Amino acid sequence: MALKRTVILFPAAFLMNMSLLMINFAVIFFLKDLVGLSASTIGWFFAAGSGGYVLGCMMIRPIQNRIAPPVSMFIALAMTVFSLFMIKSSTTPARVLVYYLIFSTAPAFYWPQVMGWFSYGLSNAELGKSISRFNISWSTGALCGPFLGGILAERNILLSFYIDIAMIAFIALLLIIGLLFVRDMRSYPMHSSTEPSGPATHEAGMEDGSPDADELINGGKGTILRYAGWIGVFSVYIVLGLLNNIFPLFIRDTLGLGESSAGNILFVRGITTAVGFYFAGRIIKWHFNRKIMIITQVLVIIVLLILLFVKTISGFYLLFIIYGLLFSMAYSNGIFHGSAGALDRGRRMALFESILTIGVMLGSVGGGYLFQYYSIYTAFVFSAVVIGAGLAAQLIIIGAGIRKKLD
Repeated sequence: MALKRTVILFPAAFLMNMSLLMINFAVIFFLKDLVGLSASTIGWFFAAGSGGYVLGCMMIRPIQNRIAPPVSMFIALAMTVFSLFMIKSSTTPARVLVYYLIFSTAPAFYWPQVMGWFSYGLSNAELGKSISRFNISWSTGALCGPFLGGILAERNILLSFYIDIAMIAFIALLLIIGLLFVRDMRSYPMHSSTEPSGPATHEAGMEDGSPDADELINGGKGTILRYAGWIGVFSVYIVLGLLNNIFPLFIRDTLGLGESSAGNILFVRGITTAVGFYFAGRIIKWHFNRKIMIITQVLVIIVLLILLFVKTISGFYLLFIIYGLLFSMAYSNGIFHGSAGALDRGRRMALFESILTIGVMLGSVGGGYLFQYYSIYTAFVFSAVVIGAGLAAQLIIIGAGIRKKLD
């Protein structure tokens, strides 16, 4: 049986996200301890990095179908290695920011291409299962990254950079092996070794990995639920920006615990997210289910409000476990409904990445400012209010869809 491209792409997604999250965790304390930045400034710093990623997604979107996915991914890996070498050698905020912007922009050449590549040629039924496996891959990397980052940060912050560079080099080697020995790796949106490219395939929606013509929704525009799904992703990524980039400072500087304690909490959150993705792939009742979208958003708000009364590390563990499950549901809704029945999935993925990154920016900036001048609990209230506004927008969109009888 011929190997599928996912045998390479999914491990590459795992390793890439683990390396990115590990170094981001280390950068929090690198900026605080070695560069001397405040929590608020660190929040702005990460927001600027997220802005670089959004800009990168916008830059690559018009030319995405002209760049072969493997070429784009190798560009991302090279930019990452270069920026890591430069960051670890810099001590002034301006220099670190410049190189961190390069580091943050690099994944824009990686993630949209990976998502468009693995989903290429899949039917709607196959898409749901494949998305679940992809989500498990990157989310497993997301849980391992902060865990390793916490351990390494307690020993030597710069050690994280060297290990990260080695991981990036291994990803490049993995891709080269795949391109040489896995035939399916040579089939991607702008080029296919197994399918012709021309008017027939374009009409069938296969030129960019879209479903067959009989599976298109609203003439290839997709379901209106994509907007509600994207709002849900934006919401949970606000919380993620707060948790990943600011909460570790609260754990160390306010609760007096080590960096590894913060990494462990994020590790547990990541485990439940991966579990959630696993079940999302095996259960299809959430597909095109408006109620689940709304319930997920409401539960995220409830978790944030309960966090206002949590003062112990065990309480944070428990609520972050619940949040991890909700995160997986919101993310699955966003990526599935943004792609199902739509043409031009690759560009949809780039838009999806931009939306979630803007959420991270808001969580980092708002969370950092409120943590420094008020408390982490004020940041939780801020997140709940913004997500509440998102819930109202979801209800309006879903109501409009029902009135127009759109799926």
